[in-house]
Amino acid sequence: MKTILRISFVIVLLCLFVLPVQAQSDRVYERGSVWGITYVETKPGHFDDYLTDLSKVWKKFLDAQIKDGLILSYKMLNIASVRDNEPNLILMVEFKNWATFDTPDEYYDKLTEKIMGSLEKADQSNIDRGELRTLRGDVTATELLFKK
Repeated sequence: MKTILRISFVIVLLCLFVLPVQAQSDRVYERGSVWGITYVETKPGHFDDYLTDLSKVWKKFLDAQIKDGLILSYKMLNIASVRDNEPNLILMVEFKNWATFDTPDEYYDKLTEKIMGSLEKADQSNIDRGELRTLRGDVTATELLFKK
């Protein structure tokens, strides 16, 4: 009976530790950075107004986070030939990794106060921004890279 238990224990260990390692080594890809992607529909006649607002607020927040090592890059994509109620702008933020999402709220509060003057002004800015755009969704995804 002890022999059967030992064999069973060894099989369980193999299944838990050795086989997954083998499976991982067969992957043709590796995980890269994490992307936060937001889909935005600007309201008619407000595309340039919205981008001006982004340059004054969003860009400053992201540049500070790049300086602090939390994010790697950001991009904006303008979608051609949109249909009604679809986004015409995609905002993309490249985070270093998933651990970035564990950054304490105090960091963002201090950054907000530095850039906006106060949390109340930031809240009002978010309300005002709603007059320029409609958010059409967002997604967070891990980039996959083929191994060399």
